[in-house]
Amino acid sequence: VKSLSGVTLNGKRISLGLKSYIDQFDSPSVALSIRYKVQFAKRLLPIFDGKYFDDLDTALISKMITELTKRSKKPTLSPNSIKRNLTDFRHFLQWSLDNVYLKEIPRLPKVAGEQARRPHFTRQEWSLIHDHLGKYIKESPNSVKRDRRLLALYINIMIRTGIRVGEARELKWQDVRSVPSKDNPDTPNIVLSVKGKTGFRDVVCRTPKVIKYINQILKYRQQDTMEPESEIYGQDSVPNDSFIFCNSKGRKIGSFKRSFNTLLRELNLVKDTHGLNRTIYSLRHTYATSRIEAGVDIYLIANNMGTSVAMIEKFYGHSTNVAMADELAKPQKAIVKNQVNHITQNDLAWITELSQKTGA
Repeated sequence: VKSLSGVTLNGKRISLGLKSYIDQFDSPSVALSIRYKVQFAKRLLPIFDGKYFDDLDTALISKMITELTKRSKKPTLSPNSIKRNLTDFRHFLQWSLDNVYLKEIPRLPKVAGEQARRPHFTRQEWSLIHDHLGKYIKESPNSVKRDRRLLALYINIMIRTGIRVGEARELKWQDVRSVPSKDNPDTPNIVLSVKGKTGFRDVVCRTPKVIKYINQILKYRQQDTMEPESEIYGQDSVPNDSFIFCNSKGRKIGSFKRSFNTLLRELNLVKDTHGLNRTIYSLRHTYATSRIEAGVDIYLIANNMGTSVAMIEKFYGHSTNVAMADELAKPQKAIVKNQVNHITQNDLAWITELSQKTGA
């Protein structure tokens, strides 16, 4: 029947290819971007059940997107989400071609209505958020007061670093260090070592005053050493390899999404002027926009954010009309020298000392 129908006999099932792909890349040691692709491949297993690589064409890939949309929570997928899915699927297709599961990569369907800008906060909106945080904490019940204080510090750090939510989630005290500043020797720059979609990278904070927010979190954690329910109860200091954004028991906080959205609703800032919904990632987008408007070189911004110049130009191109001049990077030798100094320091007292030296 298969022969008469024109179907290739002994064709390779897509599900078998997906399982082999997952087996090869499903490891904690791979880059975060690959782990996302593995998760996506697992979602595709029931969709391609019983399908063969010989059947794989543009129409079948379109059906895949339709099925993913039906299975999503809303159920709907934005153009950007569809594009990310297709990008992840292309990685699998290339792997299938290299491993002789596939003869050629089929044409991927076009994505209509792709969002060409990322919702961020204007300077006035950010001032509104910043000024409201004190009231937001003060009026909160005692049961959530600490959580809201941590949210306020989290917001101030994220908007000044541009790191991703997942990168902040994994941030540890040992990942924070200072590097000398050529322009201001008395106030060194603050660098965060993060592991993101593109692997490990060093992130230069927009301002050295970030250390003040980090130090405030450290104070809360130091208080946990006196709390019997804390995992560091009775210890002399906060462990260097513990998480920065965590609860009193040391468990890392998965997301600040709910409390952040509550804050936005209070300030009527859920949507931007184009009607796009803001999320906690809008802090990262605000960082990118502010750096472009300040004239920082796009290559340096992309490198600092762990993305490409093409992505910066595509999603933040509306801000590039401001002339760019000053650069972000510092001399490599100074950075390497200081990295060695702080990597060997297990005592976190330097954070408090530098915080006291840094102006308010």
